[in-house]
Formats: sequence, structure tokens, C-alpha cells
Amino acid sequence: MSNRRQQVKSKIGKPPGSLIFVGEKNVDKTIITLVEYDQTEYECRKIESLDKLKQQLTNRKKEKVLWINVNGLQDVELISEIGSLFGIHPLSIEDVLNSYQRSKADFFENGIFIVAKNAEIKNNKELSIEQVSFFIGQNFVISFQHNPEVDTFNSIYAIIEKGKGIIRKSKADYLLYVLLDFLLDNYFLVVEELGEQIDDLQEILLKNPKTEELAKIQKLKKYLQNTRQTVSPLRELLNSLIRRDSLLITEETVIYFRDTLDHQIRIVENLETLRDTLTTMLDIYLSSVNNKMNEVMKVLTIIATIFIPLTFIVGIYGMNFQYMPELEWKFGYPLILFLMIVIAILLVRYFKKKNWF
Repeated sequence: MSNRRQQVKSKIGKPPGSLIFVGEKNVDKTIITLVEYDQTEYECRKIESLDKLKQQLTNRKKEKVLWINVNGLQDVELISEIGSLFGIHPLSIEDVLNSYQRSKADFFENGIFIVAKNAEIKNNKELSIEQVSFFIGQNFVISFQHNPEVDTFNSIYAIIEKGKGIIRKSKADYLLYVLLDFLLDNYFLVVEELGEQIDDLQEILLKNPKTEELAKIQKLKKYLQNTRQTVSPLRELLNSLIRRDSLLITEETVIYFRDTLDHQIRIVENLETLRDTLTTMLDIYLSSVNNKMNEVMKVLTIIATIFIPLTFIVGIYGMNFQYMPELEWKFGYPLILFLMIVIAILLVRYFKKKNWF
């Protein structure tokens, strides 16, 4: 039984809101990064414990935007306490701990809970998809990431610190937009990388298709399917933010979410194009294999056709009749051999004239 199946099975029969980590286990630690900023000030620090986090929240200035980034979800008790500290619903914390959750947005009186996916192509050309969850409240955002060894939002810290754009002048809903837009930008990189792999594979298929290429086509089809499954639900998620189903989303930020929605639509369209290309490539591969098989069969057929009359002649003179006039003729063997060679040459010339080979 696979690890994922065992984890899912362990949740069966338990009441809603039961906190069980479901996902790939890597490093058993949790890293908490606290970012606090406004138009004039910026502060970023690592938080070693929940008590220090509570202390920082006590001294927090309410007018500043607070972003808490949690990396590593295997400490279920710590994640539960963070959820309680910010009033996150237990069902949402359950979704945070389930790394196979579908992308969605849930709206509560005190905030919005969002599940999204981050996709990237690793150096070994493998597709990696990681769940990222968000909770946005009154001027604060909490993000939850699965892998503590890789902080997806490292570059966002630098953007906020340098104050590029209007991020330092805006509230938490704009920070949420920046984080979601960053995830979607990563999908563009994934689509670009998959497109390059498909182009390289297409050139190989047109020149010399081999069995290995079929496995590569199936692998790329799987990657495209997984990517599409993760990015498609974001359309409904973004539409709910654009409709302002929560007062936490301001009218000024809606236009940015519309732009992110445009990105999502373009990504899905590009994935559809790549999927059609792969389907065509599979047809090309099958046609090439059939053509190669036909070439082999044609060569074998020509060889068999040449030897049919020769076999006929040999069969006649292989009969053991006593009274065959040619058997005792001195020039019988060289004449029959010469006749067989002439027949073979004539057949070969005939096939060449017909452009059969």
C-alpha cells in the first residue's frame, strides 16, 4: 500500500476537523518567518517558537501589514496552535495539513482561506507540485508551505524590502495578490519548460523515433495533465475574489486579481495547445513505427518474391525420379544455376523500375 493511500485511509471514520498530516514527509521541522511593513518601515525575522510569535503579535502595530510564512507542516500541534491564535477554522487547518487538497477559496466572517498550488520544473526535468495555503484576515496574511527546506517566497521578501511598486502602500489584500500572482508566474515557467521539452522530442520523432520516445511522450502528457489539474481550479478561486465575496478585498485590488485571472486563462490555453501537440506527436510516432514496419515487411516480401521462382526450380530438380533427362546432362547444373541468377537479376531490375525499393 502506498504512503499516500495509508495516510488517506487513516482519516477515514474520523470526525471533521481531525488534524492529521497527509503528504510527503521530508524534514520534521517548522520555520516561521514574520514580515511586518508599512510605507516607511520594513522588518523581517525568523521566529523560533510559538511563545515568541505571541510576543511579537502583542507588540504589533495594527496599521502595519503582517505576513507570517510557515514552512513545514509535520508539527501538527504547532500548526493547530497557530490556527487557534489567528482564529482559523479547524476545517481550514485540516485542509492545510492535507497536501493533496484541491485549490479553492473559503470565506469566513473573520477572513478568507485559500488553497493553491505551486508548480516548478526541477533541474532533473521532473515536475514538482507543492500545496500553498493562505489565510487573510484584518491586515494580515498567513501562508503555509509544505517543505521547510525550500521557501517559495524568498524573492517576495526582497521585493517588499525594496518597496518596488505599490506593495508597501497597500494593505493585506494586495499582498495576497502578489503571492498568488507569483505562483501563477511560476506556471508560465513550467509551461515554457514543457514546451521546450516537447519541441526537442518532436525533432527526434521526425528523424528517428525509438521506443524510448513513447515513454517520454506519456511522461509529458502526465505532467501536462497534473499541471492543468492544479491550475484550472484557480479560475473559480480568482473569480470569487473579483466578486468581492469578502469585504477584506478592496475595490482597488480587484483590478489586479482580474489581471491574475487573465494569466490563469492564458496558462490553461497554453497547456491545451501543448496537449494537442503531444497528441499529434503520438500519432506521428505511431505512424513512423508503422512506416518502419511496412519498410521491413516490404524488404522481406521482395526477398521472398525473388526466391519463390528459385525455390520452384530447386524443388523440381530435387525430385528423385530416375528418368529425368537433365540429370545426366554434363552442363545441366551450370545451366540451371545461370538460369536462377538471371531470374533473380530480372526480378530485382523489375522491382527497381517500379520504385519498390
